[in-house]
Amino acid sequence: MTILMITATLTVSLIMLLAWLPEMREPGLLLRRWSKGADGNCSTGISDAVDNVITGFASEHNLPDVDTSRLRGMKSRPGMMPVTLLLHPQLVKRANGRFVRGGNLTAVMVATGISALVLPPLAGMTLHDVSLWLLPLLNLAVFFTGIQLVRLTYSDLSLLNVLVTGKAD
Repeated sequence: MTILMITATLTVSLIMLLAWLPEMREPGLLLRRWSKGADGNCSTGISDAVDNVITGFASEHNLPDVDTSRLRGMKSRPGMMPVTLLLHPQLVKRANGRFVRGGNLTAVMVATGISALVLPPLAGMTLHDVSLWLLPLLNLAVFFTGIQLVRLTYSDLSLLNVLVTGKAD
């Protein structure tokens, strides 16, 4: 049972690390900082980074030029920019002209649920074996990062659907 829990914890941690990788890279950090504290005027470097991320998102989902230009128009309102989905285009897919939950978002949700299920018994095991103390901390980190990613994705999904379709969910 211990081996199964350790394997589940390490696998789920790896899945979540891969899911959060775009956030940890330089464009992700730059876009987060820009969207939280800037007004519509930004430097050329930030503008190029935003354009590159929008272009990547548009090519991932084969967006028409009209929809891509609507996304580019959001640069004047950085606080409203769907940064999470621009950094993680694989979390959603396009179906019938709307964006819906993709397979990778489902994997993040399952990984978050597994971390919540594995945490209590693993925490109990660490009381008897101090060498396992890191595993419950990994489960907590996975759970909270998974919840954060799902929350931000659904928020951006609503905004993106309004931008692209012109209709609220």
